[in-house]
Amino acid sequence: MEINAKSLLMAGFCLTLILLSSLTQAETMYVTDVLRLRLRSDKGSDQNILGVVMSGQLVDVIQIEDEWAQVRLPDGKEGWVLTRYLTSRKTNAIVVENLQKQHKTLKDQLTGIMDEKRHLTNENKRLLLELNQLETSIKKIDTSYEKLKAEAAGYLDLKAKYEEMMARVAEQVQKSNEFKAEIERLETRQMIRWFLSGAGVLLFGAIIGFAAKRQRRRTSLR
Repeated sequence: MEINAKSLLMAGFCLTLILLSSLTQAETMYVTDVLRLRLRSDKGSDQNILGVVMSGQLVDVIQIEDEWAQVRLPDGKEGWVLTRYLTSRKTNAIVVENLQKQHKTLKDQLTGIMDEKRHLTNENKRLLLELNQLETSIKKIDTSYEKLKAEAAGYLDLKAKYEEMMARVAEQVQKSNEFKAEIERLETRQMIRWFLSGAGVLLFGAIIGFAAKRQRRRTSLR
């Protein structure tokens, strides 16, 4: 009885190992950088073609047997593809697409900054023109002020107007300085955006070249 119990226990353990080894947890993977990957009804290049899977498409891996993997497409269709064309990392096409989106976002942000800078520049020009007009008015008031002061007529009234004008000038000067500081800040941001955009374009080109070279190498090996 003791020998039989041990034998049954060992047989159950082996059976469990066999069942566990036959089960493969579904894993989401990408189709690598190939143009078209055939989805077949079973393992083997001579099996019927059920469809075509494009590069960068997500598939759920049901099980892997040797060089073939059973996958499930997003539409629920199942079939077999060559395992070597599957990867758990994002493909170059997806990376390039993400870079293009980032580049477009940076470009849109840069356009907004340029528009804001243009608006602030025009506003600053308007303020400078108004400031020049105020300075001209102040000069005239100064002349009149000195004349009236000498004549001692209307002195207090002119003094009040003069102080009011000086306050307005100080306010306009402060606004002009604030606009200048804002324009300088936007110019700095603009240079940073241009730099990032240029870096994105260079990286985009490098990745495309790398993907093309890798594709040619794979094509020559097939």
